[in-house]
Amino acid sequence: MIRAAERTSLLAEVLRVLAALPAVEIARRVCGPQALLATLRDARWRRLERDAAGRQRLRRAVGWVDRHLGSGGNCYRRALLEIALDRGVAAEPVYFGLKLENERLDGHAWLPGQTDGGAFPFTIRL
Repeated sequence: MIRAAERTSLLAEVLRVLAALPAVEIARRVCGPQALLATLRDARWRRLERDAAGRQRLRRAVGWVDRHLGSGGNCYRRALLEIALDRGVAAEPVYFGLKLENERLDGHAWLPGQTDGGAFPFTIRL
């Protein structure tokens, strides 16, 4: 069972994620990854730097919001939201994995400490 203080902290993170979501989502759709990551990282002075528990709470809030969007979950959007909201995460690389499976290009984006979604013959680190 989640304690009241933890529930309040998680709710605060969900509200931060919801506040950042529109700008991140628009930018995700119109900007290339390199330019978007540079923009998000340049703005990191405005964000909190969380400890390990705070990062986990943020990741949980981002995942919850992402799962409940009408478009469904998106690994790249989750990574961008974490970068936009945590100064420490903004300093870390983002990995993009690509593979061709059954004549279909499949991809995944992840941050250090997250699952890479499987083996990818082609990985980009930005």
